[in-house]
Amino acid sequence: MMNETIKDWFTVIKNGSVDNTYKMGWSKSIIECCLEGGNNSIISFDRISRNMFKYYWNQTIFFDLQQSPNPKKPPVLITYVKKKIDEYQKDNGFKPIKFERVEDEIDLDIKFLNNQLKKDVSYRFLKVDRKEFSLYELDKGNEIIVLPNPEILKEYSDLLFEIINYRWSQILENFNSSPRISQKIKITDRGNIRRKSLSKFHKYLTLSDKKCFICGEDFDGDISIDHVIPWSFMYSDDLWNLVYTHRGCNSSKSNRIVDESEIQRLETRNLRLVDMLQSEGISDKHLEELRLSNEKNFPKKFWIGFKG
Repeated sequence: MMNETIKDWFTVIKNGSVDNTYKMGWSKSIIECCLEGGNNSIISFDRISRNMFKYYWNQTIFFDLQQSPNPKKPPVLITYVKKKIDEYQKDNGFKPIKFERVEDEIDLDIKFLNNQLKKDVSYRFLKVDRKEFSLYELDKGNEIIVLPNPEILKEYSDLLFEIINYRWSQILENFNSSPRISQKIKITDRGNIRRKSLSKFHKYLTLSDKKCFICGEDFDGDISIDHVIPWSFMYSDDLWNLVYTHRGCNSSKSNRIVDESEIQRLETRNLRLVDMLQSEGISDKHLEELRLSNEKNFPKKFWIGFKG
């Protein structure tokens, strides 16, 4: 029989009203704090704020996930996270990196973050419909919460993380059109987010891509493989979405939305590439995926999703 405390946590996580993902970040941070050392009955806003910043940094810098319904008016915490990412990338380049690896380099205004939590999620999290749950005692003045039973949260932490991530993914699916959202949430909790080598695609692209897809100029030994629809959106490496570019063109493109004319060129390339692979006697899963992409119009569909 499930513990009553855990039942209450499940009820709040699954049924609480949401207009952004703050409640998921808040609850996840509390559970994470219970797994850390020290007095786990009393958890400071400082610790919760830093954890929430970490979650949003990782989800934003790698996958640019929208955490609310209006991308033009994001929640205050998300605006702050994006500002800090911009500051970091201005000095260090655009390669995404997990917050855990650079947190000593990021100057966080913890007081500002704490104030946002006091204004919003810290007390709203406890309310579902007209009922208020006693999951913790909130002390806004001292910027702490007091847990009556942190040891139970620690014992059930794996289960709680699963339900929080599941609910977070559900919410994000309402705000984002990108695929594989649940996988993106899970991977940001793990170690290094490593992109796979694209070298296996050279044998296909050398048949069709004789000029840079972006600038149209010839190559002079300066070849890079690029995702036309960004990897941060797709979270996959698909032949139908890969092209040869100059390294410089690839870097300057970054994650911008390509024009429809570029999608049309990609579709034409893909049709031509199928014929080339068949004439070379190549028959494998990449050819089948390319054929499926042509039949289902993947470039146009995912391009529209990325714009949306």
